[in-house]
Amino acid sequence: MIKLSKGGVLLDTTAGVIQVGAPPETIKDSMALNRDVPAIYIAPKNLFSHKKMASFFDIEFPCNFNFFIKKQKTTIICTESQKEIILKLIQESVFGPEVLNLEIEYVNGRKNFAFPDMRKEMEYFTYDSRLKRHFNVHDIVEFIVLYNHQPVDFSDISIELDMEQAKLFIHDRETSEIPWNLDYDDNEIEEMVLKSEEIFIPPSFGITTLGSSHGFDPKGKTSGYIFWINGVGIFVDPPIDSALWLMDENVDPKMVNSVILTHCHSDHDSGVMQKILQEGRITLYTTPTIFSSFLKKISLLTGLNEIDIVQLIDFVPITIGKPININGAKVVFEYRLHSIPTIGFEVHFKGTSVVCSSDHLNDLFYFNELYEKGVLTKGRYEKLSSFNWDRDIIIHEAGVPPLHTPIEVLLNLPAEYKRRIFLVHTDQSKIPPESGLRIAPTGLANTMVIDTEPTIHGESIQILNIVSYLDIFQEIPFYKAAEFLSIIKYLKFNPGDVLVQEGDINRRFFIIIAGKATLIERDKTKAILTSGSYFGESSLITGKPAEDSIIALTDLITISIDKSDFLDFISNTPILEKLKKLGKVRNQGSWGVIDSNDFFKTVTINQKNYLESLFVYEQVEKDHKVVQYNSALEYAIFWLDGDASLLDKNNKEITRLREGDYLGDPQHLLGETGLDYSLITHSTCHFFKVDWNEMLKFFQKNPGILLELRKREKDHYYHRKAV
Repeated sequence: MIKLSKGGVLLDTTAGVIQVGAPPETIKDSMALNRDVPAIYIAPKNLFSHKKMASFFDIEFPCNFNFFIKKQKTTIICTESQKEIILKLIQESVFGPEVLNLEIEYVNGRKNFAFPDMRKEMEYFTYDSRLKRHFNVHDIVEFIVLYNHQPVDFSDISIELDMEQAKLFIHDRETSEIPWNLDYDDNEIEEMVLKSEEIFIPPSFGITTLGSSHGFDPKGKTSGYIFWINGVGIFVDPPIDSALWLMDENVDPKMVNSVILTHCHSDHDSGVMQKILQEGRITLYTTPTIFSSFLKKISLLTGLNEIDIVQLIDFVPITIGKPININGAKVVFEYRLHSIPTIGFEVHFKGTSVVCSSDHLNDLFYFNELYEKGVLTKGRYEKLSSFNWDRDIIIHEAGVPPLHTPIEVLLNLPAEYKRRIFLVHTDQSKIPPESGLRIAPTGLANTMVIDTEPTIHGESIQILNIVSYLDIFQEIPFYKAAEFLSIIKYLKFNPGDVLVQEGDINRRFFIIIAGKATLIERDKTKAILTSGSYFGESSLITGKPAEDSIIALTDLITISIDKSDFLDFISNTPILEKLKKLGKVRNQGSWGVIDSNDFFKTVTINQKNYLESLFVYEQVEKDHKVVQYNSALEYAIFWLDGDASLLDKNNKEITRLREGDYLGDPQHLLGETGLDYSLITHSTCHFFKVDWNEMLKFFQKNPGILLELRKREKDHYYHRKAV
């Protein structure tokens, strides 16, 4: 049995190689080991990993490789319920959405000259000359269904599932036992570790290429980008683990607060799903058609209904051909030619233009063929044939037709166009020497900084973009922005510099712009602070000595506000009362409660600050029934101290509560189901409660926490480590 680096295991059997689990980019593991991509896969118990907030059975690329390259089906061994989910996922990814409603996406709908017959275009890509017909999902995949304790014969082996023990038994020459509840290893779920000491200041306008390769390249990172506009990042189809990559590079993922999703192939949407569920609300730009596919895939994988998912995303529907303002730039989207609905776009900012092809068959030979066959309308043909090669920078893909643009098309372009092109979705071996073409440079250090005319407002825009996402300032009226800019100062620190000393009277409020610092309490590191983290507010309000030390880990750039200016700024605003309340609940033990909960203690310091600001201290006496079995839960509970028990419907004790225990499953807060426990005190007890409506808002801003709660309510998991 071979453990794969990205997750899952391989088992050599007389029936062939069997893989259990299939995380994103899994075929790169087999290729890196110089092994054939398996044709047999067993689905793990959970298709979705809550550890990594990512699919653990991303079967799209293995299926594509087996069907298109090896000309064979992929065999999937799974339960009946999993079969239904996997079939729908493959159908959506390979064949696109069943329902198209492009009329709402074009100005003037079907009357728009460039309006496509998208269904015909999608069907064109499903014709198989080998089969002499359009292929369907059953040509790609076949299923073997497992039932509990019922061995299934397959080729020369037998496979048995034990659901109670969560084990798989492969009966071959000898019997192999494999965990059915496979997941990513804990050491694969990296904690935020400082790997780079360099600080990154986002450019006013620039592009960071996260990866320039494709899903079948074992050495290259899959294509994806960050467009920096006014110092704020926009992910374009972020590859899986992009957030971890940013943290490795000493960049807070919150600096990239929105995403453009071009289409729903798994090498383009898996990182989007992960970013939403790991980090909190984002703004998502795409068409309603693509968004609908994306929602369907997340819903199938996570078990969340689509309404829940919509509440986690600020979706901005784009209109084809109509400019939209994103962070101060004009962005125009167009549908490209691909097997499923796919958009590319242009960015215009301060007199400079960039065009991004996305995955696109950009070849006049194919355009002519498809127009003659009636697949392309006249307007669509003319739109596709008039690609804007004259833009200042061209991010263009290259690959194997008909899904991608042949490299020969780009080799035959005039030299003046080639100079502007940065290639993605390919690798260096495909580019002839002296061709005039080049791969887009990858990594933060190779960010393309695009020269633009400076404006007097550029720095102010960057500062306000950072501040606007901080919970502490979200209720500040717009007219106070000028006052805020007038009182801030830039302060720079070197590694090891002390910004705040425990026990001293603090005289400044800080917001980190770039770099990292550590929060230390009584010689113990409590948190790592990154871009967007703020601190110093509590001691300014209370006048008490600082309870923690803040020390720069890297070069650090902050904006700071002196005490008198800060207090004047927040006077007569909701911030003042919020901070007074925060200081009060901290004195009552709120920080210790959060830190005693094995889940909530892992959230960011800003999330902890926000959560604490919702706390209301409560004291109850002995023999008090805090909540009643089968009733609705009107508030979430964070337990502080005192002797109390959770009881089942027969008044049998489930567990005793301890500091840090949390009660507040979303279904109970929403009143969807009544409580399956009562809470009774045996002494005077103290806890913090959060109004159900405020707690649900917190979940919506932090969807990863919500999803983890959903999972744990399903498992009926109540103990000190539970959320």
